[in-house]
Amino acid sequence: MSRFAANLGFLYAHKPFEARFAAAAEDGFKGVEYASPYEWPAHVLAQHLQEAGLQQVLINTPAGGADAAGVRQAWAQGLRGTACLVGQEKAFRYGVELALEYAQALACPRIHVMAGVATAADAGDRRTWLHRLAWAAEKAASNSQHPVTLLLEAINHVDMPGYWLHTQAQAFAALQEIGHPHLAMQMDFYHCQMTEGDALAQWQRYAPSRLVQHIQIAGAPGRHEPDVGQLPWQELLVALDEAAYPGWVGLEYHPQTTTTAGLGWLKQLHL
Repeated sequence: MSRFAANLGFLYAHKPFEARFAAAAEDGFKGVEYASPYEWPAHVLAQHLQEAGLQQVLINTPAGGADAAGVRQAWAQGLRGTACLVGQEKAFRYGVELALEYAQALACPRIHVMAGVATAADAGDRRTWLHRLAWAAEKAASNSQHPVTLLLEAINHVDMPGYWLHTQAQAFAALQEIGHPHLAMQMDFYHCQMTEGDALAQWQRYAPSRLVQHIQIAGAPGRHEPDVGQLPWQELLVALDEAAYPGWVGLEYHPQTTTTAGLGWLKQLHL
């Protein structure tokens, strides 16, 4: 049976962020993920995790910014990562190093490296992207206290127009080309379904490679609970079990009512 992690950026949204750790624990979660920990000191987040008995399983690199103030402002400014953006070398390296610091403090084994949205002002370049990923993988490899794997996630163009990395094939090709053991895939079944139309086929295509090291799930379309919409969520979870997928499944969706009320689909799996 897969291990499920609550995405605290999406779930328990009616609660202050600091209260979401306890709420997740009360609902039986053992792991949590969220995109941006950088609004809080790492030691404060580590304390919340410890008090709730939770494991941090995933964070993202910052959306942008070459200093602390820039990181805090980046998302509101429309940035969605810098890995592919020409002229953003300083921001990319700052972001990777900051994410690795937080990963070490939170004992978090995975970081999603955000590729970026290519615009006329900030052009995207594949060679730049590959070079930066290789550099970042070497930085991750040098963190020996808590091993960290960097992940590539394809994000659909409905939710995030212009996002550089939007298909599983792009991510897989990059990983094959770079060939670094500290780089892997993050497969979000919601984004797969929205972009490529058959998340189950995508999983079956890439599962044998063992490069998929983190999964996220949400119903598609709508991004609500997995059992709302057209996503073949039951078949996908069975396929994960059949493949002996060892990682976590992050619940990254907007509950239709409250998080706890919408967990009926998950509680049935554990009966």
